[in-house]
Amino acid sequence: MIQRVTAVSANRVKSFSLFRNLPKRVLEYILGQTHVEHHNAGSEITHPGESDGEVHFLLEGEVKISQGSGKQTLRSGDDEANSAPLNAVSLGEDTIVATTAIDTLCLPRELFDAIRNLPPVVHKRSSQPIELMDSSGPEATLYWEFHEAIREDKLELPSMPDIALRIAKVVHDRNSDSQAIARVVQADPTIAARIISVVNSAAYRGKQTIDNLPDAVTRLGRSVTHNLVISFALGKLFHSRSDTLQSRMTKLWQHVSYVAPICHELARVTPGLEPDQAILCGLLHDIGALAILGAARSKPVLAENPELLDQVIENLKAEVGAMVLRKWEFPDYFVQTALHAEDWMEDISHEPDYVDLVVVAQLHAYVGTPMMSSLPRLDLVPAFHKLALGKLTPRHSLGVLENAKERIRELKEMLALPGA
Repeated sequence: MIQRVTAVSANRVKSFSLFRNLPKRVLEYILGQTHVEHHNAGSEITHPGESDGEVHFLLEGEVKISQGSGKQTLRSGDDEANSAPLNAVSLGEDTIVATTAIDTLCLPRELFDAIRNLPPVVHKRSSQPIELMDSSGPEATLYWEFHEAIREDKLELPSMPDIALRIAKVVHDRNSDSQAIARVVQADPTIAARIISVVNSAAYRGKQTIDNLPDAVTRLGRSVTHNLVISFALGKLFHSRSDTLQSRMTKLWQHVSYVAPICHELARVTPGLEPDQAILCGLLHDIGALAILGAARSKPVLAENPELLDQVIENLKAEVGAMVLRKWEFPDYFVQTALHAEDWMEDISHEPDYVDLVVVAQLHAYVGTPMMSSLPRLDLVPAFHKLALGKLTPRHSLGVLENAKERIRELKEMLALPGA
């Protein structure tokens, strides 16, 4: 006889290795997807050849496991060494029978498989400086060169575009008005035209169409105008005379210019986060990769070796990105997005922040791509459970973005590299 009984506590399930190191908010979510079953003595839990959609963990009592080879073993819920599930394999050869009354924690098998494939909770970049990977040949030499240049603050970093510096100066001047800000923007006709496009887009449009910069600045506000000018100006950095490096830069910009509008929409449903700041965080989270691609111009062995280039970017882009953003004097939360944008399982802050936006936006951006197979499931990431007051579900999250697809499309198109 099977009876469903009350749910189990988080402390109790931590005796099982699968759950032991999960972030608290993820563990609480997972427990909401489980139930506890009570089986009387003599009950058969699994039978050879039968597909079971659930994985069972023994909480209380004792079971006998009869293997296809004839070997029999006893498992007890009192034995802390038995932390593995009773039936990890879907179509096994074992027969599991309760020898006493037992309680089992039942977990959907697809969720079990997703938890097993989660990356480590603590990412190596979060608490350690850049370290040389175990390698040899040109790879080791390049790692040392980048490592030493970073440590000694000698790495050549990209400079903030001139118009971004000028717009920052006029925006921070309390005596400036929309006319003054507009005059700075007009110095770059391309950016000026894009600002007009933005103010009339689905994300920002009002009742009347705007066709001049002063009115556009007035509607958007100083902060939004400032961040949009920086966003458009950043695209000017993504150019190289090398076809190989240009291809990488274009691919990188395509990624960040898709992540940025998703950040914008997630910020709209998350109190305390500003959508225009979110766009900029999305665009800047991979700025370290751009800096490395720029440095590769003077290193033929790197520019001509795509696999090596990818590995150097993967291992150094976070710290290099933080260096760039500190040089550009961006607030610390931008630096944190560069450092932790791919620390999928970290729960750095109690309240939702821009790191959370970028983490979740990236996972959304990778939906339908080969990258999905190497990434954690969206609902098993701590950041996901912090956005939108913790009320997001995978379906709701996709619904938010589906409802905003026109705004996302327009922003993505407006961020596209000219001529790309």
